[in-house]
Amino acid sequence: MLKSFGEDHGVYKPFKHHYEFKKGELIFREGDEINGIYFIQTGVIKLEMNADSQRPFILRLIGPGQTMGHRFLSYTGLQPYTATAVEDSRICFIELGFFKNLYQKNELLQEEIRKIFLREIRATEVKLLQIAQQTVREKVAGILVHLADTYNYKQTGLGIRVHIDRQEMAELAGTTKEQVSRILADFEKEQLIRFRAKHFKFISVDKLRQLAEKQTALVEESQQLEA
Repeated sequence: MLKSFGEDHGVYKPFKHHYEFKKGELIFREGDEINGIYFIQTGVIKLEMNADSQRPFILRLIGPGQTMGHRFLSYTGLQPYTATAVEDSRICFIELGFFKNLYQKNELLQEEIRKIFLREIRATEVKLLQIAQQTVREKVAGILVHLADTYNYKQTGLGIRVHIDRQEMAELAGTTKEQVSRILADFEKEQLIRFRAKHFKFISVDKLRQLAEKQTALVEESQQLEA
């Protein structure tokens, strides 16, 4: 993000750090003070909220090109979720004091941060709609699309090995582990996926995306008609 705004690399080099996190390693906890911005370069990160519950709720997975820590604009200045490396990951970290100064002076950076917030709001709206109205089949299709997007799946490649289990997939989908396993088996029979354990050799992303977004498209069409 910083390079795209033409900033002199030498200026922010003292405030820029690269960190590597092993699979399962904690990056920060919900409620920690935000002390900088994290830019994911490689790997996959799991974001969870715990609040007062004993079992954390998985919000989503994020991958290369996505950020954490931009909630420094909130009134609390605290991390809203816990971030954990799902697989070995490399992160570029920019110290908050420097980033705030850059943010205040750079309108392009301000616009980029606003876009991140808008994308998060939209993702939350879609997730709420999915929880309320999607069938289990549509929910599992949506999680497979989410995994394909996060892991940058290419149909011409060798597939992807995801580092989350069926229980975590169920939490992302808002259903049970048993239902996830059943729907995955159905999708394989329909040749929408090919998998063994956590290795997905083939994912028919376009067909699954069409299935997952069917309910969202119907609601948006209805809202447009009402407007």
